[in-house]
Amino acid sequence: MSHGLVGFSMHPRWVYNGNSVDFLEPLRAAGLGALEYTLDANDPDWPYFLPSMEYCQQLGFTLCFHAPYRMPYTIAGFAGQEREAVEAAYAPMLDVAARFAPTTVVVHGAHSASRSYEKLHADSVAFLRWALARYPSLTFALENLCPDPEQIKIGATHDGLLRIAEEIDDPRQGICWDMGHDVLAGRYDLPDGDWLQHVCHVHVHDVDSQGIDHYPFVYGRVPYQSWLPALAKTGFAAIVTLEIKSEQLIPLGMARIMEMLVNSIREIGCLLTVQSDR
Repeated sequence: MSHGLVGFSMHPRWVYNGNSVDFLEPLRAAGLGALEYTLDANDPDWPYFLPSMEYCQQLGFTLCFHAPYRMPYTIAGFAGQEREAVEAAYAPMLDVAARFAPTTVVVHGAHSASRSYEKLHADSVAFLRWALARYPSLTFALENLCPDPEQIKIGATHDGLLRIAEEIDDPRQGICWDMGHDVLAGRYDLPDGDWLQHVCHVHVHDVDSQGIDHYPFVYGRVPYQSWLPALAKTGFAAIVTLEIKSEQLIPLGMARIMEMLVNSIREIGCLLTVQSDR
């Protein structure tokens, strides 16, 4: 039986002081098979992204992507007067992902401090339908997000994501289950079966005592050890990305960082493989 592929959130800054092979080969030896790049033309390192993508694909890694989500990128207003502007902002980024198709692109739903939930829902549905039609070789995974008292967010509840998946009803549109976000939202129970059946991509990372996420598995605050096998039992065979933010790890030193990454990647692979082979 096939099983999920272990991924890692790749950024050119991981290899500033070396080369991609030296950084990635220990991770590949631990079970890494995929790399996830965030598409954002405003990243100061953006000129280095495409060369990194092409080189890592040549190394044999599967590539997947995260659509832009940092401001000024937003899909709010797509069902209204902002459609043309949103298309103009997102199309060049999704065009990059399409160069490596077929693949998956993670998307954040619309959010706003003032726009109503129903309008944001309509924005998200309209954006996804546009993206599905324009990019027939891409799969889009709408991510669960952390609630924010100052923002209305599509993705802050599981029900909201399931509603969109059922409304669009397309095999290329599913859910990205961010396990760390669930913990930050106070959700520790396994989602129900209907929701899990729509999961087509996963983000997993640990959370420290201050509620800061995107760490390797060092704190034990995310129940991935039970969630990943449960997901594997549903037949999940897509990518599970270890989603890490490098800047908060730098003080630890590269040797310690690599040890944590290798251990985390190996554990993800074991949790997926053992269950799917039973």
